[in-house]
Parts: sequence; C-alpha cells; structure tokens
Amino acid sequence: MPKVPIRGADCVYEDQGTGPPLVLIHSIGLSTREGWRAQVPVLSETHRVISYDVRGLGESEAGNEPLGVQTFAQDLGTLMDQLEIDRAVIIGVSLGGFIAQAFATANLERVSALVLISTACRIDAGNTGSRAERNARIRTEGMVVAAGRQLETHFSDEFRAANPDVMGWYWEHYCANDPETYIAIMEDLGRFDCCAAIGALSCPTLVVAGAEDTGPVAGVEPLENAKVLCSRIPSARLECIAGAQHYPQIEKPDAFNRVLKAFLVTLGG
Repeated sequence: MPKVPIRGADCVYEDQGTGPPLVLIHSIGLSTREGWRAQVPVLSETHRVISYDVRGLGESEAGNEPLGVQTFAQDLGTLMDQLEIDRAVIIGVSLGGFIAQAFATANLERVSALVLISTACRIDAGNTGSRAERNARIRTEGMVVAAGRQLETHFSDEFRAANPDVMGWYWEHYCANDPETYIAIMEDLGRFDCCAAIGALSCPTLVVAGAEDTGPVAGVEPLENAKVLCSRIPSARLECIAGAQHYPQIEKPDAFNRVLKAFLVTLGG
C-alpha cells in the first residue's frame, strides 16, 4: 500500500478513481481502510476517493504526536497537502465523524461538503464512569474486552448470524488495536466538544444515523445526537437508515450508498 510521511509518522492510504475528491475516515472499531469496502467501488466511479488509516490505527504509524481528534484533524490537512488536494468532501463515521467536524471547523475553505455518520458533537458525560471501567479492564485483559462489547452492541443479532465473515473480520481488526493507543483515543473522545464550533459551518452537510443505534455516540436515545448535529449545523439534514445500528455503511450498504450518492448528486458530483 502507498504511504506518505505525516508529521513524523507514515500514513497508509489508497487513492482510487477520478473526479471531485472525497476523503473517507474510518472509526476506531474498523481501524482499517477496509471499513469502506462497500463504498469505495461505488464512489470511485464518479469521484477521486481517498481512504486512509488514522495515525496509530490499522497500518499507519502512531508517531509521537498526542493521539486524539485534534492531532488526527491536523494529520488530515497534511495528508491532503501531500496528495495535492485543496478541497474535498469529507466523510467520517464515528471517530471519523469527530475528526471531520474538527477539521471542518478549523479549515472552512477546504471542505466542500460534510457527511457525518453515527457521530456526535459531544459524548454525554454520563458515559465517563463506564468508559473508565472498560479502559481499566482493557489494560488487564486486552482488546477482547472492547471487541466483544462492540460486536454485541453495534450490529443486530440478524446481521451477526447472517454475516460470520464480516464478524470475523471486525473481531480480527478490533483486537489488533494496541490497547494503550485505543485507550488514549477513547479518553480523548470523552473530552471532545465541537457543539459550539459547528455553528459556523456553512458547507452542505449530510448527517446519517442508524435507526437502531443505541450506543453512547448515538445519545441517550437513538438519533438523539444526530438530531443535535442537525440543529447546530445550519446546512445539515438527517437521513435515517432503517434497520441499521452503528455502522449503516456495513449493515445496510445498498441503502446507505443510495443516500450518499443522492447527496453527492446535489453537489454536482
């Protein structure tokens, strides 16, 4: 895979297709460009699609910068510079959505549109205790603690039963995370708050959420934080994917791709 140096660490990426540029940012759970495998072939028919591994995840090096959203947002700008991309549609899921928000609010002129999937401008403070407890268990028992919970809460029973290959792939990549890297990122996410800053965004924004997502990022109730994003970003609109939980692009790829392609058409791409 090609790689470029990003502020002291090699970043692994893929660059496919031609046309208006799109940048895809994965979640901490996917930890790999393969998390977009149902989207890249479709999107690259009409766009130049950049998918990459965030610092410290997948195949990209961690380097010596602090592991957190602000570092990842700065890395994204450097990656775009390295690939000679002045402006792009930024698409992020979960952790990737946090990075997309941070990058967009700091670089308004470099974002032609945003797609924020299964993410929030802030995680509810009520999750602090459970996050600390889980991180402590990860330190002693390893990444299987986090991987098992993710499989149970982020995919429906029906999807897990029907897609053992996807579950095996997800388990393998989740467990491959370095525990201390994972903990550092999760603790940083607990401090993240972009709720005020996103009010300055003027680019077209699509918020996508799984109708059945009950994880901490979704809010106390499904769609809660997706609705908050839409209320705070002046140009945002919400698309809800029926039957999907935290990863609509994996659980319901056809429905997700239709929604995303329709949005891109409105941009003229």
